[in-house]
Amino acid sequence: MKKKLSSVFGILVLVGLFMYFLISAIMALTNKKDLHTINLAGAFEILEVEHAINGLIPIGKDHYYIGIEEESYDAYIIKASKRWFKNNFGSDYLAKDAGGVQITALAGEVRDFDISRELQSRTAQMEELNYPLGTEYCLNMGYKVNAIMKLFIVAFVIVTIIAAIALRKPERKVNSVFSTCWIVGLIIAVIFFFICLR
Repeated sequence: MKKKLSSVFGILVLVGLFMYFLISAIMALTNKKDLHTINLAGAFEILEVEHAINGLIPIGKDHYYIGIEEESYDAYIIKASKRWFKNNFGSDYLAKDAGGVQITALAGEVRDFDISRELQSRTAQMEELNYPLGTEYCLNMGYKVNAIMKLFIVAFVIVTIIAAIALRKPERKVNSVFSTCWIVGLIIAVIFFFICLR
């Protein structure tokens, strides 16, 4: 009975994660309401957050910037890569292109409480800036990549289930290379899973 309950629970968790990743990815890619295009005159980093699984295995860093809109001088919190900043802004924090840096990003609430609190604490020290979206929201430059990664996980879950069924059939002999590839793929999918939850 306990085995059946644990199996049912495992299936429900798997289905829940499957639906979450599928729906959230589709919503991100089709959300036009929260999509903003702005032209930045300058930007500077306000916060760097390092992520790790169980505090041991590093899975990347998030960088948050304050971007200043060229015409209105409104400020926006932007979540983007360090490469994006280096490619578009100089050591003086001004756009390398005289016409500014145009970005299109998806606005979303910063859901991590500690990160949100830290961002609000740091932006509060810059009282002269106006934030049209507020300091609880940021423009996510990597929303497309994140959505595609979620879709990859969904696709991998389907392939994993099919492969697991094939491996469990006693009449079929599955070579060790396939089994090893399956395990390696599962590990990669788990890493992607934690990255997507950042």
